[in-house]
Amino acid sequence: MKRLISPALIGLLFAVSNLNASEASMQKEIEQLKAQMQELKKAQTKMNISALRNELSEVKAHDGHDNIKWGVDFRTDYDFVNYKRANGENQSNGIFTNRLWLKMAFAPNDNLAFFGTLAYYKTYGQSLGAKSPGFNYFDWVVNETANPSDELRVKEAYWLYRNNTFLGSQIPWTASIGRRPATDGLLVNYREDQKAKSPLGHLINMEFDGASFAWQLENVTNVSGMYFKVCMGRGMSNVEPRFYGITQNTTGTGGNYFVDPNATAYTKVSGRSTSDLAGFIFKPYDDGQYSVHTMWLKAFNLPGMIKAGTSGGKQTYDFDQTGDMTGGALSVITDGVGEGTSDFLFNTILFASVAYTKTHPNGHDMLGSPNSQTGTSIYVGANFPAEIINNATVGLEYNHGSKYWRSFTYSEDTLIGSKLAARGDAYEFWLNKDLMGKKFTAQLRYTYINYNYTGSNAFFGDGGTPMTMNEAKAKGMNPVSKAQDIRLYLRYRY
Repeated sequence: MKRLISPALIGLLFAVSNLNASEASMQKEIEQLKAQMQELKKAQTKMNISALRNELSEVKAHDGHDNIKWGVDFRTDYDFVNYKRANGENQSNGIFTNRLWLKMAFAPNDNLAFFGTLAYYKTYGQSLGAKSPGFNYFDWVVNETANPSDELRVKEAYWLYRNNTFLGSQIPWTASIGRRPATDGLLVNYREDQKAKSPLGHLINMEFDGASFAWQLENVTNVSGMYFKVCMGRGMSNVEPRFYGITQNTTGTGGNYFVDPNATAYTKVSGRSTSDLAGFIFKPYDDGQYSVHTMWLKAFNLPGMIKAGTSGGKQTYDFDQTGDMTGGALSVITDGVGEGTSDFLFNTILFASVAYTKTHPNGHDMLGSPNSQTGTSIYVGANFPAEIINNATVGLEYNHGSKYWRSFTYSEDTLIGSKLAARGDAYEFWLNKDLMGKKFTAQLRYTYINYNYTGSNAFFGDGGTPMTMNEAKAKGMNPVSKAQDIRLYLRYRY
């Protein structure tokens, strides 16, 4: 028994000895921690806690609000275009293009925001031809024209101010200035598979710089969705460039340039005025299902090709200002057919729109006429679910333009030209399919235009003179009488 107890006692004494040593070590560490805490307290009393809190708040604000949010819209297209000329000749081609939109948004507070879009639209490979004297890069269409080079340009850049009261009244309003979101407006947006932008697409679909001011009137009128918007834009400026006094010498003798010592930068161009546009958009009713939209505009000092003479038996032209034009549109939309109907009808959109334009010549012919001329257009369409294909919609559209119809739809996204500008009949079918929600989509589209008159896609001068196909052939011309575009695209958006 003694032999068993002795080792146990020895172990117990050893453990107690170690415990005493551990307690001493722990006590030492506690004393060191107390000393460190005292040092931290001293340092804390020297800190500006308020300033530190402000800095943290600024960092949080920057991460949450004070930086530009970026988005991507990238589309790859294949278009097969075909033209039939007045003499029966056919021309066709298959074109691959890439279109990239880099979208920007920034809102420092609830009242003010910035929006922008950088655009790139390129045909695959380098172009073999270079006949256009720069009109491919005309300001109204530069971002909607597929070009062979890889420029990245500003498509949209504008600030938007919004407030829930106007001069003390309960009228929400907005004000905006910059490079306007003026393409792919209402009605056109269904085909383009995106939210509608500012103007009615039946009459305006082109880029310009300007301003807008809008007021939501339903709070004071008790009419659902009533809305009024004033729009102003500038399409051409009468500003001389900085080095306009240096011009090329085309005489073939002497040096390469002429230098005008009396030239002054940014002065008015002699004999030219600005090309401006002003108008309004008025929505008298919108309950979410049924809506009515109207628009009226006046455009000043519009440009066009003016007959100048002949050279080598061919007509020559100058690019000049021709006069003013007024126009208007009325559109009616049913977003869902009937009450308590089937899912198919509930998700069906029907629309109809009528529009007119009227020229006011200033001494030059407008659309080939010295007198004021009125043109009209109708535009109808249906957008409904594709019953046999999941997550897909189908669109059918038709429009007709009269002899002197002239729309501002130069940026319409169709390689064969604007169907809404057609002086004749246009038919369109499209299928939009969500592959991975709205992040990855596809479209198949067919556009057919039958021209009754020439000049549909020209500007406002003699180049826009309407002639029947027989009249044009009698003058030795061979214009396009029919045009087709089959498009297939894949599109990524994030």
